[in-house]
Amino acid sequence: MKLKELIQKNWRALLWTTVGSLIIGLGIDVFYQHSKLISGGITGVAMILNYSLGWNTSVINILFNIPIFIVGWILLGRRHVLISIYGTVVVSLALQLFDGISLPYESALTTVILGGTITGFGGGIMFRAGGSTGGMDIVGKILNKYFSIGIATTQLAFNVLILVVYGFLFNLDLAMLTLATSTVSSFVNNYINDGIDRRRALYIVTDRADEMALRIHRELKRGATAIPCEGATLHNPKTMLYVVISRYQLAALKRLIKEVDPEAFFTIHVTTGVYGHGRSFHAVSEIQS
Repeated sequence: MKLKELIQKNWRALLWTTVGSLIIGLGIDVFYQHSKLISGGITGVAMILNYSLGWNTSVINILFNIPIFIVGWILLGRRHVLISIYGTVVVSLALQLFDGISLPYESALTTVILGGTITGFGGGIMFRAGGSTGGMDIVGKILNKYFSIGIATTQLAFNVLILVVYGFLFNLDLAMLTLATSTVSSFVNNYINDGIDRRRALYIVTDRADEMALRIHRELKRGATAIPCEGATLHNPKTMLYVVISRYQLAALKRLIKEVDPEAFFTIHVTTGVYGHGRSFHAVSEIQS
């Protein structure tokens, strides 16, 4: 795939990688560095070296990512690595661009809440569009591909390691503030990716599926998928309805199930990213390629 074709196919990911990376750089410079905290991944390592040795964070961030990019290019392919290279460069430029900007505040709580929220928002809109800033994201994908180690597990282990090193080099208070800020950032990041309106999916095993599906459609304006099934012990024929609703409809649906079939068995699951035909669902065409 030629570079021009790659850009045309992934322009949304590149656009939101630009926006997200600039926001992340702003959050790190204005808030993290104000309280001498670190971010996760390779950028966190670069920040430790900046605080302890005075090395330039942007330059170290790029240099430490180069060998990772080379290995990723060989083992993962061009698309993901090129987007990651772009994201790393933009983050590094943003760190340089916003360096020296500060706000007049004293409380570390401000850093935890605002710094975590801003960096989490930047990362969320970037990852939602398929963007990346490289680093441990690439390492995680490599370990997952060849050793079946979860990407989140790799990132968590690395971040815990640099947090321990940071606490040893500086102090435990700063390490705990970093942990708190990272927790806020991860929460916001997940909210942006998963969506604020988390839906509820119900699996309902019932003997009165037709009546229940009709009432769900009539009263809740929701469809249901009927799945034939049977009990594993007595082999009695049953029907399982699969229904996705908003969290505000959950109480009404539970009452409906009780009225139609008090002997029904059902489970409730929190679900996100509901795609397909349906009121307020996402269209499949929205998925970024």
